[in-house]
Amino acid sequence: MRGRSARLPTLVAAIAIALALTSSPVRAAAFNDSDVARLAELNEVLQSFEDDVGVAIHHLPRDDAEQIESYSYVKLNLEAAHERLNNVFMLLAVSLYMAEQSDQQLILNIMHSQVLPRSKNFLDEKKDAIASMALAHPSNNVFETYSERAADVLGTRAISLLDAFDEKIGSPKQ
Repeated sequence: MRGRSARLPTLVAAIAIALALTSSPVRAAAFNDSDVARLAELNEVLQSFEDDVGVAIHHLPRDDAEQIESYSYVKLNLEAAHERLNNVFMLLAVSLYMAEQSDQQLILNIMHSQVLPRSKNFLDEKKDAIASMALAHPSNNVFETYSERAADVLGTRAISLLDAFDEKIGSPKQ
């Protein structure tokens, strides 16, 4: 719960900025409201996954430090991935409603050259870290399920979405 409540102000701020800026008449050509909705939906799926792991942690025996540590490792990796996607969400939302074309272009350049490539690598690392728990605990089917779920949410869905965003940006003008 602590990780979720710590991220809540960031998510609320991102949504507030996006909503506050919706009255701006100029929009960046690269993204639209559908992109924001797709990323928000992915964040909801990731939050559900985090919540499921958190519930599992609370049902572990208090004296099983190894299991608690392993489940917590999965949860921390999910939280880190979620935080990274929230950062992308914030940039995407802001890029939609920048008043100046030069400001829009600056955000798109940063997203294309730095944020999206690094985020894809980061999400891939988090997916692999979660998969490592399945390898470390072959007799625990829950970790195999978490590994498969992380491969889907982080590997297939999130990275594909970031690839699509990167493709939409293309090669921004300098």
